[in-house]
Amino acid sequence: MNDATEAVASLGYCGRQGEHLEVVENTDDIHNLVVCTLCSCYPWTVLGLPPAWYKSAPYRSRAVSDPRGVLEEFGTKLNEKSIIRTWDSTSEMRYLVLPQRPADTENWSEQDLRQLVSRNSMIGVELARSPELAEEGDK
Repeated sequence: MNDATEAVASLGYCGRQGEHLEVVENTDDIHNLVVCTLCSCYPWTVLGLPPAWYKSAPYRSRAVSDPRGVLEEFGTKLNEKSIIRTWDSTSEMRYLVLPQRPADTENWSEQDLRQLVSRNSMIGVELARSPELAEEGDK
C-alpha cells in the first residue's frame, strides 16, 4: 500500500505505463473506481491492454458523474451507504484498486486468492469473485 510501484516491480511488472502507481483499497465503507477523464491512462504493463469501454467517452464521463450507475451496469451492487471514490489516472499517476478480500478466504494461499481477482476488479468496476464463483469457474 505504501509503494505500489515498487511492489508491482518486485513481481516483475515494470516499464512504461507501470511506473508511478498508487493503490487504493476497497473496504466495507469505501469502493474505489478508476478512470482517465482526459484520455486512457492505464497501467497496461500490469493489467494488459485496456478494454475498449475504458477508453470510451461515455465511461470516462459517467464514471465521474454517475459512478454508482456505471457499477450497476457491470453488475456491481454496493450498499447504498458505501462511499464511491473515483480516481482520475493521468500520465504522471496511475491507480490500481486493491479489491476487498472476500469473506471466508482468511487462510487462502496467494495462488488461490489470485483466482478471485480480475482486471475489472483492479479497475474497480467489479468486486473480487466470491470463493463460490471461483469454484464454479474451475468446473
